Amino acid sequence: MQNHGTRGTRKPGGKRKLCDGNSETAEDLVRNSQGTIPDLFSRGRNTIFGHKSRQLSPTSKRLKRNELDPQQQSPSKQSQPAQERIPVERMYNFPNQSAKSSSLGQQNSRTVPRTYLNPSSTPSNFTPHTGPKRLTVKNLRVVPKLDQEQYFEKIWAQLNTALTAIFNEQKPSFSLEELYKGAENVCRQKRAQSLAKKLQERCKVYISESVLPSLLAKSKDSDDIVVLRAVEAAWSAWSSRLVTIRSIFYYLDQSFLLRSPEHPTIYEMGTIGFRSIVFSNPSLKPKMLQGACQLVDLDRNNDASSDSTLLRNAIKLFSDLRVYKSEFEPAMLEASDRYLKAWADNEANSSYLATYVSKSHRVIEKEMERCDLFNLDIDTKQRLSEMLDKRLVSDQSDTLLKESDVLGLLRTSNQIALGELYSLLQRIDLGSKLKPAFTSFILEEGSSIVFDKEREGEMVVRLLDFKQNLDDILAKSFQKDELLARALRESFETFINKSQKGGDVAQPGEMIAKHVDLLLRGGLKSIRKRQVPLKNDEDIAMIDEDAELNKALDQVLDLFRFVHGKAVFEAFYKNDLARRLLMGRSASDDAEKSMLARLASECGSNFTHNLESMFKDIDLARDEMASYNALLREKREKTNLDLYVNVLSSAAWPSYPDVPVKVPRIISSALSDFEHFYNNKYNGRKLNWKHSLAHCQLKARFPSGNKEIVVSSFQAIVLLLFNDVADGQTLSYHDIRDETGLSDIELKRTLQSLACAKYRVLIKHPKGRDINATDTFSFNTRFSDPKMRIKINQIQLKETKEENKETHERVAADRNYETQAAIVRIMKSRKTISPQELIVEVIKATRNRGDLDPADIKKNIDKLIEKEYMERDTESNKYKYIA
Repeated sequence: MQNHGTRGTRKPGGKRKLCDGNSETAEDLVRNSQGTIPDLFSRGRNTIFGHKSRQLSPTSKRLKRNELDPQQQSPSKQSQPAQERIPVERMYNFPNQSAKSSSLGQQNSRTVPRTYLNPSSTPSNFTPHTGPKRLTVKNLRVVPKLDQEQYFEKIWAQLNTALTAIFNEQKPSFSLEELYKGAENVCRQKRAQSLAKKLQERCKVYISESVLPSLLAKSKDSDDIVVLRAVEAAWSAWSSRLVTIRSIFYYLDQSFLLRSPEHPTIYEMGTIGFRSIVFSNPSLKPKMLQGACQLVDLDRNNDASSDSTLLRNAIKLFSDLRVYKSEFEPAMLEASDRYLKAWADNEANSSYLATYVSKSHRVIEKEMERCDLFNLDIDTKQRLSEMLDKRLVSDQSDTLLKESDVLGLLRTSNQIALGELYSLLQRIDLGSKLKPAFTSFILEEGSSIVFDKEREGEMVVRLLDFKQNLDDILAKSFQKDELLARALRESFETFINKSQKGGDVAQPGEMIAKHVDLLLRGGLKSIRKRQVPLKNDEDIAMIDEDAELNKALDQVLDLFRFVHGKAVFEAFYKNDLARRLLMGRSASDDAEKSMLARLASECGSNFTHNLESMFKDIDLARDEMASYNALLREKREKTNLDLYVNVLSSAAWPSYPDVPVKVPRIISSALSDFEHFYNNKYNGRKLNWKHSLAHCQLKARFPSGNKEIVVSSFQAIVLLLFNDVADGQTLSYHDIRDETGLSDIELKRTLQSLACAKYRVLIKHPKGRDINATDTFSFNTRFSDPKMRIKINQIQLKETKEENKETHERVAADRNYETQAAIVRIMKSRKTISPQELIVEVIKATRNRGDLDPADIKKNIDKLIEKEYMERDTESNKYKYIA
C-alpha cells in the first residue's frame, strides 16, 4: 500500500498509517519494503533497547543487499553516506509527547504515566509505551492468497456440479447460499460474461443431449396428442429447473444479463434454448401443432377424449416460447377454417332455416367462449370471429335470404328464429337484406285481409292484430331497423289503399269508421270481446277503462294514418257520430271529444270542422230546450209528455231521408207548440222534422208490475196502438201498417224488435222469427222482467250495397268539388302555371283530407276548362286563369 499523501494526515475509511517525521532517509530505506505489520513483527528480531536479535531485520537485509549490488540502488541512494543509514529502532517512532510535539497532528489527551520495561528481563523487540500510539506502514501491499482464474475454475466446478444435480432432479451438494455467493464473487471479479457463456453452453448441452433425445424416442410410435403432452411436460419441468437456476445465478441475472444487450436473461436463455432445440425440431414441431389443433376439434365436437387442461397448457407453452403468433395461430386458424366450412355446408343443405340459424348462433357462442376459456389472444379471437362471419354468414347468404324460407318464418310469427336470423345477418350488415321478403309478406297478408269479403266485418280487428304482430317483429326480432321500419310503413300503406277492380269489398276507411263507432258505443266491453276473457270481477276492477279505451283509439288512429281516402272515413264517421249524439249511445263524452281532438291533430281543423259543429248544435239544443221549458213554466201549461227537441243545422249534419209516418195526436200537438215557439224566436228559419231519429220513454202497465220502456219513435207509435185494443184482442199486420203509415221495411223491422227479440212485449201469431203480412199481434200480458227500466233496441238494418254506393259516390262528388275549389284558388293567386306545378300545388292543398290521384286532378282541370274558369295556352303549355 503506497502512501502519497501528506505526512501525518488521516484518510477516511482507510487504515491508520504511522509516519516517522525525524528523517527523510527513513522513507528511502523502507520504500521498497513489503509485508504486513504481523509479518514485520514475526520476522527476525533486531537488537532494541540493548537486546540482540537472532536474525537481521528486513531493513538490514535490504541494506546488506545494496552493499553487495550497488548498481541496483538509485542514484539518490548511492550518494547518501553510510553513516546516515537509519537503524531499525528508528523506523518506528512511538512518541509519548503531547500534541504540540507530534508531527501527526494528534489531538490533546490526558497525561498517562510512563512505564518502561526492564530490557534485561523481557526478550522482545520493543516495549510499547502506554497512551495513544500510531503506527504507519508505508508501501504496504496485500497479495491475494489465490489467483482469480483458479478461483473462477473452482467456483464454476461447484456450480456445474450443482447444475448437474438440478438437471437430474437431485439436491446439490452445496447449499444455495454458497452457490449464490460464489457466483456473486465471480461477477464482482468482472468474470460475469465468462460465467454467462458457460451457463448458456451447459443448458444447451443438457437440452440437446438429455431432453431432446427423450422426446424423440417418445414421438416415434405416438400420436400427435401424446407427443404434445410429452413436450408440455418437458417444458414444465424445464421451467421449474430454470427457477432454481435463476435463484443461484440471480446476481448474474440482475447485475449483468439484465443490462447487457448481447446476452439474454436466464429465463430468456432457457426459453430460446428450448425453442431452438426442442420446438424447432422437424420431428416434434408438426406433431405439437397438429396435436393442439386436434384438441381444439375434439373440444368443438364435445368428444370424451378431449383434454382441456392439456390444451390450455399447450397454448401457454406456445405463448411462453414466443411461437404463438408465428406458428400456433396460423395452424389453428387454418384448421378452424376447414372445420367451419365443412360444418356450414353440411348444415345449410340438411337443416331448415330456423335450425341452421339456431345452430350457427350456438357455434359462434361456443367459439367465443373457447377463446376466453383457453386464454387465446384477443387478435386470434377477432380473426376467428371474422372467419365465422365469412363461413357461416357470408358464404351462406343465399340460403339465409331465401325468400320462401323467410316467408315461412314470418307466416308462423317465429320471432325467436327471425331475431336470430337478423342478428346473424347483421354481423356483416346484411340485416336490411330481409326487406324484399318482409315487404312481400306484408303485401300478401294485408291484401288477403282487406279483400276478404266473407270476414269483412273483422277487417279492422284483423288489421290491428296484423299491425301489432309486425310491430313486435320489428321491435323484438329486427331491432327496430330503420330500413325495415320504412318498408313496413310503405307496404302497409300500399295494400290498405289498394283497390280491387270489379269488387264490391268495403274500403278500409269505411270499416275503420265503423270500428271507431263500435268502440265509442260499447266502450271497454267491445275491446274485451277480442281479448282474453277475464276470470273474475277482481281482474275487471283492476283495469282502467279510460286508459284501455284510449289505447284502443290510438291503435285505430295508427291504422287510420295509412288511409289515403280520409274523406270516406269522414263521411261514415259523421253518420255514426250523428246516431250516437242523437240517440244518446255514446259510452263516454270524454272519449268522443278525445277522438275528435286526435282527428284534428292528425288531419287539421278543416277536417273536423263539421264534426265540431255537430257538438255545438247539441249544446245549443240543450239551451233551447231550457228556454222552452222555462216558457212553459211561466205559462203554467201542463203537458202529457216531456218533449226534448234537437235543432240541428243541415250543413254540418248528414242528410237523412224523410220517412213517412203518422204521428199520434198527443205528440203532434207538442211538436206544433215547440215549432211555434221556435219560429217566434228565430224568424225565417224552417224546421224539418226527422222522426226516424227520435226515441222516447213509455210507461207500461203489466200484471207483473209497471215498467219503463225505452224505444224508438216508430216502436212507440206501434205500441201506442194497443192502448185501444181490449185484452185478448189482436191487430193484424195490415191494421198496424194503415194506422202508422210506415213502409213495409220499417214496419217489419219495428214489429220484429217488439215481438221476436229479447224483450217480447207483443205476441206474434203464429210464432216465428220473420214477419209476414198475414201475421197478427197482441199485447203480452205475461211479460215480466226483474228490471224496472227496459231498453228495446231497434233492429239495425245493415247498410245495403246501394246505400254504401251512394255514400261513396257522394264522397267522390264532394272530393271533386273540393279539388276544383283548390284549383280555382291556386289559379286565382298564380294567374299562370304549368300543368305539373298545378298538380303539385293541388296535392299540397288537399293533403290533410287525403292524397289525390293525379289522374283525378287532371279530370277536374278539364271540367274547369269546360266551365271557362281557366284555359290552356298551347304555345307556352301553361294554364291561365280567366277572371
